[in-house]
Formats: sequence, C-alpha cells, structure tokens
Amino acid sequence: FAMAAISSPLLAQDFTFSARSYDQLLLVPNQSTGGNAALLAAQEGGAFEPLSEFNIDDRYRQFGGPVSRLTMLVEKSDGTQHVSVCTGNLIAPDVLLSNYHCIPGMEPDETVIKAKAIFDYLREDQEDAPSFEVDVTPIAADYDKDFTLLRVAGRPGDTFGYFKLKPHKAKPNQSLFIIHHPAGMPKRLTRFRCKAYAPQPYADIFFRHRCDTLGGSSGSLIFDLDFDVVALHNQGGLHKNSSTSFNRGISIFTLMQDPIFRQYVENSPDGLIPPDDLKKRSDANAPANGPSVSGLLTAADPAKGDSNPLGSGFSIYKDTPPAISHAPVPLDPAAQCDYVPEGRICASSMLPPQGSGKYNYRMANLASNNGLAWVENTKGDGLGEWLLFEFNAEKTLNAIVFRNGYTRTDESFINNSRIAEITIETSNGSRQRVALNDNAAAQQLTLTQAEQVKWVKITIDKVFKGKKYADTALSYVAFK
Repeated sequence: FAMAAISSPLLAQDFTFSARSYDQLLLVPNQSTGGNAALLAAQEGGAFEPLSEFNIDDRYRQFGGPVSRLTMLVEKSDGTQHVSVCTGNLIAPDVLLSNYHCIPGMEPDETVIKAKAIFDYLREDQEDAPSFEVDVTPIAADYDKDFTLLRVAGRPGDTFGYFKLKPHKAKPNQSLFIIHHPAGMPKRLTRFRCKAYAPQPYADIFFRHRCDTLGGSSGSLIFDLDFDVVALHNQGGLHKNSSTSFNRGISIFTLMQDPIFRQYVENSPDGLIPPDDLKKRSDANAPANGPSVSGLLTAADPAKGDSNPLGSGFSIYKDTPPAISHAPVPLDPAAQCDYVPEGRICASSMLPPQGSGKYNYRMANLASNNGLAWVENTKGDGLGEWLLFEFNAEKTLNAIVFRNGYTRTDESFINNSRIAEITIETSNGSRQRVALNDNAAAQQLTLTQAEQVKWVKITIDKVFKGKKYADTALSYVAFK
C-alpha cells in the first residue's frame, strides 16, 4: 500500500518529467499517458488526502503552509534534460530543508542546473501558484545524513510561515503524519496507517516508518500528532503484503549533529511561525533612530602590556568619529546572506563547494567556532570583498573575536590566503582599519568604549597569500 520514494538512497526520484514541463504546475510522468489523478488511483489502498479538501482554518491545512514542491531541472552528462521533484520545508524565512539526493544530487552524471520552490499548490485545476527561485548550491548538506539546506530567493516564509523544529523521539507504532507532494502532485496529507515502525523505529541514524509515500515525497518532514518533528523522510521500501517492511527517514537527532542545521532548532521557539506573526516580529526588530553611544574601535597592544586572553592584539591604522544615529544597512542587492541566531551574515561573494562537495564555505560557518570557514569567490586575492553582520536587535558591542584563515586543518590554513588587514565599519559611522595576525588562534579586538550597533561591516584590504590557493578565508567572528 505504499510506493518507494526512491528505490535506493543513491538513486534519484522514481518519476521524471519532460524538461518542457519545468514551468508547469500539473506534471505528467514521462512513462504515463494519464494525469496524476490516474497515477494515484493506480496505487491501490494509498492514503493521500488533498489538503484542498480541508477547511482554510483547519490546523493541518494551516500547518502545511511552509511545505513546497521542489521542482528541479536536471541535466545529464550527455546533455539531455528532465524535471525531477521533491518536497521542501521552510525552516527560516528563506531557508528550505530537503534531501541531499534531491539537491545537489547523488548521481555522478546528473547536475541540477536550476530549481524552484512552489507554495500553495493545492488543486490539479490550479492555473498558478507562488514560485520562488532556489539556489542549487546548498547552505549546508550531508551525503550520509541525506539532508540539504537551500537558500530561497524572496523570503517566502514572510508569506507562508516557516517551521521552528521541536525535535521529538517517536515510540514504536506511534501515529504520525506527513505533508508532501507525492509524484509532484498538489499538496497531500498522509496520516491513515502512518505509524512509526514496530518493534523498533530507530536503527543507527535512520528512522523507520510505515507511512504511504511516492517519488516526490523525498524531503518531507515526519511529524507526530503533537506536531513535533521526528525525522526527515528520504527512502521508500514499504510493501503491501509484508509486515516487516518499512519506509525510511533520517532521525531529527541525527540531523542536529550538523552545527548549521542545529542553529535552526536549538535557538528558536517551538512549532510553526505563521505569516501574521512575522510582521509583528519584524516591527519589533526594526532599528531605532535615536542617538547611539559613541566610541572608537581601538585594539589591545601586547607590546604595551595590554591584556588579551584570546590571543594577540591588533594595530589600528586610522579611525573616524561615529555618527549620531544608525546608518542604513549597506547591503548590495546581489549579496548572499545566511541567517544565524543573532541575525544574518551577508557577503559580497561566496565560494561554492569544491570537489566532492563535502564542505561548504558559507557565511554561516563564521558563527560556529568549528574550523569551517567562509571563503570569498573573486579573481585574485579577494581585496575589496566584504562581510556584513546585521543583528536582530541593537547590540552592545565591547569586543570582536576573530579566527583568521581556514582553520579546519593546519594544511587548509597554510594553503589558503588569510586576512592581513581589514576595514571595520559600524552602524554608528565608526570606521577603523585593523591588522590581523597570521595564525589560527583566536584574536580579540577590544573597544575602549562600548558601542550600540545594529550592524558591522568588514572589508578585506590586504592578505597573507596562501601556499596553494588565492582564496581568502575567515573561520570565526564573534561579537561580545
């Protein structure tokens, strides 16, 4: 009574569609002459309830707002193209959670060349639905845990809400539900016969369940009846006549082992953030226009005996008195941004994953002191490239801590360029030029007087050249 979402975690979705259908809502599989209704009817005993049949104020319907169809245009190594589909879930206003095997994909001869998230696709006769472009370079992704976090243009969460994940461990045979786009169909709810596998739903990193799915269900969150998330669905295998078969997902607790994923779980309220709450939250975080506390950024100087518990100090080259009030956020429309618990980190450029794609070089890496790094992506040494740290609310700033270069290993530190000098600007109008030390230890810049800031911008002025690569890296920035 259930079809496999994928036949193996290393394979793409069961259903593929003509490349010409990328901009269509109703998708007809290449191997079928009938519509999707006929396809679903063919799944004898299947349990897929259309969300369009629920009242607008029904909790399931409202809860499904952040669920989207992830539509992908895929190109094979021979140049042929097709469309594949998965399900995606907003876990921040512009961050979508799905499976690694969807994007970037696990097939070596296939590349996702573009993708979009479609929301509010509820009926087959629907002529239009809101669509948002998806960056096919993940914010974070893990091959083994089969998850991906993707940046979505246009902040759809401001309209459709987003999940604030509250992890929960399911008991054997516990009732569950999934909201998904099976076979790329309009949004469906699966709850009939949807249960955690008995006698044991957990096996290593995996969560075993008996909920109906189809190709296109990959990337769906699995919830218990308290609307708490237990897993991320990623693989089928359930068979009608076998009581020992099951579908499979990745345990939410396994996903939380990734530091970037964990930020969206541990530092947020429970449940769903509905659209009508977002405006209030945005207004509460709007920058104040009142006067700021003035103060010049100055640095500890070890040669003068200044104390600095986190490492050597800095040299200040020039400074400018702060302005009276907060300046507007100096953000170029082409900038790329990551959301972190304190706000967001934006950059003028970002190096995409290289080689196997095991590591990413996103701005969010700067919020975790784990050796991973943000790396710029311009020709040359990255001079003039910048980072902007915008806080959710006005922040009292006493010091800034840095870890220079790509500190994951000694080799990565030496091979990549490090920052020698930067210009630091704040929303108060202060502007300082600072020299960083060429080592991987934490370095602290201490202010002589605290500042009230809304944002801090860092621009690269000079670098220590890497032994092997011109890419300039920075591993950690913290504001105290």
